[in-house]
Amino acid sequence: MNQFSMAAGAFALLAMPGPTNTLLALAAQRRGVWELAVLATTVVAAYLVVVVLLAVSTGAFLNSNPQIAAALKLTSAAWVLYLAFRLWSAPGPVSAADVSARDVLITTLLNPKAIITGLTMIPAANVSTQIPRLITLAVVVAVASMLWLAFGKLVIGEQKTLRRCSCAVFMLFSGSLTASLFS
Repeated sequence: MNQFSMAAGAFALLAMPGPTNTLLALAAQRRGVWELAVLATTVVAAYLVVVVLLAVSTGAFLNSNPQIAAALKLTSAAWVLYLAFRLWSAPGPVSAADVSARDVLITTLLNPKAIITGLTMIPAANVSTQIPRLITLAVVVAVASMLWLAFGKLVIGEQKTLRRCSCAVFMLFSGSLTASLFS
């Protein structure tokens, strides 16, 4: 896979709705440019951590130990469900206290999209030979993150109904992750 097709595939995957993107959109309200940049940087760093770990060592381990991969999926599902309930029950509009950089970091580290990216888009090899792909991936993640932050800032606003819909998406995502363990 050449670098352009890797970037296009990664963007197609990362631009789709998911737990990290939903959090970014929700977190965009009442935040300045600096705080939004911190959130986007957090997502980039988390993706790179997961991808490098999978490309270098953990990918083969997860492939040979499906029970650990299943536990990782279950952990991800539980975290997303926790976020859904926490955000659903928050009073009023989303505030900085409702969605923190820590929430974004943990969600991204547990995001199946990061795992898919690490296992399929960056070949297992010495990390130093993958630097150009990792830089490309970082740019793609940053662009996708900024698009979701812009979407949240411009479209979602402070409407409680949209936040609740986002929480419902979290619940569906958590349920589908859990259901995939039984199929």
